[in-house]
Amino acid sequence: MRMSLCLSPPRSHDGRGGRQVPAAVLPAAVLRVAVLPAAVLRVAVLRVAVSMSAFCLIALPGVASASFPQLSLILPRGVQQGGDRELTFSGQRLGDAVEIMFHDNAGFEVKSLTPVDGKSFKAVIHVPANCPPGEHIVQVRAKSGITEYRSFWVGILPVLDETEPNGLIEQAQAVPLGTTVHGVCKNEDLDIYAIDVAKGQRIGVEVEGLRLGSHRFDPHISILDGKRFELASADDSPATLQDGILSVTAPADGRYYVQIRETSYAGDDASRYRLHIGGFPRPSALYPGGGRAGEKMKVTFLGDASGPMEREIDVPAAGNPAAGNPAAGNPAAGNPAAGEAGAIMRLFATDAGGTSPSGLPFRVSSLANALEQEPNNDVKSATTAEASMAFNGIIAEPGDVDCFRFGAKKGQTFDVECHSRRLRSGLDPVVNVLAADGRRIAGNDDSKGPDSVLRLDVPADGEYVIEVKDHLGRGRPDFTYRVEMSPVKPALSLSIPRIDRYSQTRQTVFVPKGNRYGMLVNVARRNFDGDLVLDKSQIPPGMTMTAPTIKAGQTQVPVVFEAAADAALAGKLITFEARQVTAEDPEGQNGVRGHFENNADFVLGDPNNAVHYTGHVEKLAVAVVDTVPFQVEIVQPKSPLVRRGRMDIKVVVKRAEGFTQPIVVEFPFRPGGVGAGPSIKIEADKTEGVYQINANAKAAVGTWQVFVLAHADAGGTAWVASQLASLEVAEPFTEATLARASCEQGKQAQIVCKLNQLRPFEGEAIARLQALPPEATAPELKFTKDTKELVFDVTTNDKSPVGNHKSVFVEILTPVAGEQVQLSGGGTELQIAAPAPAPTAGPANPAPAAQAQAPGAKPLSRLEKLRQQNQVGASVK
Repeated sequence: MRMSLCLSPPRSHDGRGGRQVPAAVLPAAVLRVAVLPAAVLRVAVLRVAVSMSAFCLIALPGVASASFPQLSLILPRGVQQGGDRELTFSGQRLGDAVEIMFHDNAGFEVKSLTPVDGKSFKAVIHVPANCPPGEHIVQVRAKSGITEYRSFWVGILPVLDETEPNGLIEQAQAVPLGTTVHGVCKNEDLDIYAIDVAKGQRIGVEVEGLRLGSHRFDPHISILDGKRFELASADDSPATLQDGILSVTAPADGRYYVQIRETSYAGDDASRYRLHIGGFPRPSALYPGGGRAGEKMKVTFLGDASGPMEREIDVPAAGNPAAGNPAAGNPAAGNPAAGEAGAIMRLFATDAGGTSPSGLPFRVSSLANALEQEPNNDVKSATTAEASMAFNGIIAEPGDVDCFRFGAKKGQTFDVECHSRRLRSGLDPVVNVLAADGRRIAGNDDSKGPDSVLRLDVPADGEYVIEVKDHLGRGRPDFTYRVEMSPVKPALSLSIPRIDRYSQTRQTVFVPKGNRYGMLVNVARRNFDGDLVLDKSQIPPGMTMTAPTIKAGQTQVPVVFEAAADAALAGKLITFEARQVTAEDPEGQNGVRGHFENNADFVLGDPNNAVHYTGHVEKLAVAVVDTVPFQVEIVQPKSPLVRRGRMDIKVVVKRAEGFTQPIVVEFPFRPGGVGAGPSIKIEADKTEGVYQINANAKAAVGTWQVFVLAHADAGGTAWVASQLASLEVAEPFTEATLARASCEQGKQAQIVCKLNQLRPFEGEAIARLQALPPEATAPELKFTKDTKELVFDVTTNDKSPVGNHKSVFVEILTPVAGEQVQLSGGGTELQIAAPAPAPTAGPANPAPAAQAQAPGAKPLSRLEKLRQQNQVGASVK
């Protein structure tokens, strides 16, 4: 489990000593208007339902009311390690909840799950004494579906609830040192807690506010002495995002105060916090920020009031997840992937005063460490290292620059990546690669958030220098960084496309019994290409998965899951994986592998609904859920969809007895160059619908797997999918070119259609002129695979509009396997002219009239017709 944040570099709020704070400071309330995500509207494009089909599905069993549930909030927002804890889960449609699915291996045990009403339930969960402190992500499985994921927190200290009033020093709520307080900062609220501390004793404070992931709450914390002087304060801290941390040493025996408020006094009833107050260490950085898997090494915690704290740790070996209880002396808290190269684990600072409430990120790497040796501020004094090492340092003071020298060969390519802000350092790094003479070869500021990422193509044999500095020239003793240089390696990841911009809608797999559910899977390949297959091995019993091979260059694939009619209602979190396959390795045992990852936008806010806090998971939730009262099926097309053509896909519905709701059908997967409307609706009294799709001139030729996804109101929105059907996209059978034509109103024009037969077909095809002007008609013509030319006789009348009509095209219907392949041929222009004026009294000899063309004669060209009209006009004059 990883957590990430998108925000600007943190502001500095490190005021220490000197400023006296009155008993209560309550400025005028600052009105903060939350910008809610705009609803995403889906406009259904309706098509007329067609006649009943003889297609029949098996009878549907008894049906329960169905719709996927939603989880909005878990209260309390955190619990203490070691014991049975009751939590309330709230949202929508949770009355049939049956399971809590935990995304980590922390050893939680659900003792009971008791419904409160249709929107909530209470769960008693046993939290092991060695449960890793921090955030834990869960999803709820109900009989009708799976919720989005949310989180709750586990801490080390005993928990007390805030007691109001506590907004004045005289009203301060006394709490023991070593307490986590659960409270709420309402509008213009100030909460004050009193602690008794001995001289020289450390006071550590940390708040979880924004990180609770349920509300945009930006807390501000401060520590006051007995005379109400502020010893320290914090708004945002890089180590804890927009939450704050503080660490001070008590200058004298006595009573001290910890204050918390919303940073601009604009709290509300949802501005909850967990405030940790104790004698624990609260460092702000870790150095170095990573180590090689399987090694024993020393790390130093920086930024605590007691000074640097050096500890020896065992970096987990690859494939050996770290687990443990930091309170028991093991500084590594469990991360299921902590033994994997490139994974993140968290290290907790522990001493006689306790354990820090949250850990600092630490990268498990395959690289040995190179530590900077000062002075190394320029190319000449650069610390010597090797390109195969990770370069670690601290930009310790303003203007500091760190340099590392390494050798490389021409033609080598490296990915150079700086890890600083992602390891919760306050540094905003800029990384440059310099030649030995100081010339800049490459550089980057913020390709990955504030961190720097670049690719280095070594231009020549020789020595090079990595230069690291802060973007604004700042420096602090805890501005740590880690630069990793690695040869370019292939990488692969999977995701499910977002349906709605800010929600987790349809980011899980919930398959009704005896039915199907479908989704799209996005594939992101890096530094390689090739065919991929999805791993089916973790799909739970009673469920099957059908997915085509993901072809080289293809970035999206349709996947359909099906549950047996007798499948048990059950769920599972799976590592949904894809692997590269080749002719030599058809099972993908040795190829590139990648797995599903998902980010959820937990907290949004200004500006423009920016994502302030994100939850990250690497497992996909799948479940068999209750039956729903309808099924859908695609009638398998027998003919291809040709380039510049269209196709009507018939969708058949099987309804349970008495189910008469309209059903909306979507066509989620479209091969390249294939288009379709957003949806169609099959009305309540219909059992069939037609979904029209089309292909442009560059549509991807081949056979593709497609499906339709349907939803209807079944006591809430229920979703099902069709089977995967084959769609062939092919070149046209015939290519048509139309010549321009002209005539006078009321006369007949002839449009010549040249046919280029690209592929043979059986029987007779039909050609129709389309988009003729009003009051103009032309009969359809039939032709065979041997026909080279058609002539359309276009009839007009005195109401046919004069002008150049440029939208005329030919539609060709080619018979294939009893179906008609529809193609739109080349367009042309039909010119309709006003009739020539009636002749006036003139010479005895009449003017020559335009000669009528004999039926079946070769049509006149447009130029020949114009010449003939001009001759007639000249004679009239």
